[in-house]
Amino acid sequence: MPPSLARKTIIEIESALADNKTTAISEIIQIIQQLASKAFSISIGELSELIGRDPTVTAKVISAANTLGYNPSAQPVSTISDAIHTVGFEKIRNLAISLMLAENASYGGNSYEQRQAAALCVCSGMLAKQLAKRPGREEETELFFVCASLRNYGHLLLSTFKVEDYRLARSHALDMPEEEAFKLVFGLTPLALGEAILKQSNLPRDIQHSLRKLRQETLSRACYSPQDETLLVSELAVSLSNVVFDENVGPSDFNHALNQVLARFASSYPLSIETVNEALLAVDESISALNRSVGIAERHSPASAKLQARLNSVHLPSPPKHARIKAQLASKPISEMSADERLSFSRQTFERTVTSIENALVPGSKVRLASIFDEVCRSFRAAADLDSCLIFAPEEYSPQNFSARYGSGSLFAKVKNRPIVSPEKRDVFSICLTRKEDILIQDTQTGKISKVVPEWIHSAGDTSSFIILPVTFDQQLRYLIVGTASEGRKIDLSPTDLKYLRSIRASISLLYGLIDSQAVVAV
Repeated sequence: MPPSLARKTIIEIESALADNKTTAISEIIQIIQQLASKAFSISIGELSELIGRDPTVTAKVISAANTLGYNPSAQPVSTISDAIHTVGFEKIRNLAISLMLAENASYGGNSYEQRQAAALCVCSGMLAKQLAKRPGREEETELFFVCASLRNYGHLLLSTFKVEDYRLARSHALDMPEEEAFKLVFGLTPLALGEAILKQSNLPRDIQHSLRKLRQETLSRACYSPQDETLLVSELAVSLSNVVFDENVGPSDFNHALNQVLARFASSYPLSIETVNEALLAVDESISALNRSVGIAERHSPASAKLQARLNSVHLPSPPKHARIKAQLASKPISEMSADERLSFSRQTFERTVTSIENALVPGSKVRLASIFDEVCRSFRAAADLDSCLIFAPEEYSPQNFSARYGSGSLFAKVKNRPIVSPEKRDVFSICLTRKEDILIQDTQTGKISKVVPEWIHSAGDTSSFIILPVTFDQQLRYLIVGTASEGRKIDLSPTDLKYLRSIRASISLLYGLIDSQAVVAV
C-alpha cells in the first residue's frame, strides 16, 4: 500500500482533531492526549485546569475521590487540587482518563465501534496495572495504565473520525490478518497511527517507547529493562483484552485463547492462566466501582458486560446486526449487487443508525445530536450510493430559513452552515417547506424541472439527481434530509431503503419531542 495513503489518513485525523466544531469525543481525545504527553511534567495547576475543562468530569472525579476505594482515610475532597493531594497525582490523572473513556463507552449516541474502542482502552489500562503489580511498587503501575490505554489510541481515533472505513477494515479482517486489513484501508495499522499522532505531543520517552510495534526479538528473550517491561505488559494487556472482547471466542474456548496469548510471551513475560483470571476479576471490580461512583449502569458499560460474561463462563452480549459486514459485500458497488445482496447490505447499513437512535430515546439521557445526524448521513449515503447527504435545520434567529448543519460529502463541505433554503426563493426546496412532502428529482436537467433546481445544488459539480425528505414534529417542519447523486446517476431507493428511512424519520421526530419536553437533553 503506497505511503501516500497512510499520510492521507494521518492528515485527515489531524484535521479532525484540530476542528473546533467536532464532536465532544474529540475534545476528550485531545484532553487524554495532553494528559499523556505531560505525564511526568504537568503541574498540579495544569492538571486541575485540564480536568476542569469539563464540569461533569470534574464533579465525577471529585465524587470518586471521596469514595473509600480511592480515599480510605475519608478525608473530604471538594476540588481537583484536594483530590490530587489526598489520592495522588498519577491516580487522579488516570481516574480522569478512565472516567472520560468510560462515559463515552456507555453513551448510546456514539457508534458501537466507538464505544467498544473506548471500553477497550479502559480495560487494557486497568489490566496492565494488575499484571505489573509487584510488592512495594504499587504506585509505579500507574504508568502501565497510561501506556496500555494508549496502545488502543489509533482504534479510538479511527472509530471516532472514520467509522465507515473502520468498519470496512474490520470486515476485511474476517478474511485476512488484522494488520493487513487496516493497511489495505488506511495505509497503516491503528498502532502506527496512534504512535504517529501522539509523537507530535512530545510524549515522555517511556510512553513513546511503549507505543512501538513489539518485535519478535523482544518477545523471544527475558525482559531485562524497565522500558521493555512497559512495552511487553502493555501489548500483553491489549492482546488479552482483545480476547475478552472477541465475540468469536465462546465460553469453552476462552481459556484456550488466553493461553495462546500467554504462549507468545512465555520467554519474555511468563504468566499463568490463574494469574490472568485473577487480574481480570480485579479489573471487573475496578470498573464496577468506577461505574458506581459516576452513575453508569452496568448494562451500559461494554467492559463490565463482557468481563462479567467471561467470568461467569457465558456467551458475550450479542453485537448489533450491523457490527459485521462481509468485506466482499461492503466493497462491491451497489449497481453490481443482486437483489438479495442489495437487501442484505441495506439492512446492515441502516441498522447501525436505527440502533444509535434507539439508544438515544431513553428519558433522562444526554444526546449528542451531531453524532446522531452524522450517523444518519453516513448510513443513507452508503445504502443509497449517494455522493453527498446533508441535514438542514432552521436558523436560530430566522427559523423560516434552513442551513446545512450536518452531513458528509463534497456538497456538504461547500454549503455547510449557509442559510440557502428559504420559502422566499421559489425553488423545489421552498415547495418542500410549504407542502412538507417527499420530493425526488431523477434528472435535474429535464425541462421545467431545471428551472426550480437551485444553483447551489451544483456547487460541488453537476448534481444529476437528488431527494428531499422532510422530518416533522407536531405538524411543524424540523429538518430536511437531502441526498444527491452526480455524473448522470439517478437515485434508486429499494423498498427496504424506504422502510428504514421512514423508521429513522419517525425516530428523529420522537427524539425531537423528547428534547422539546426536556425528557432528553441535547448536548
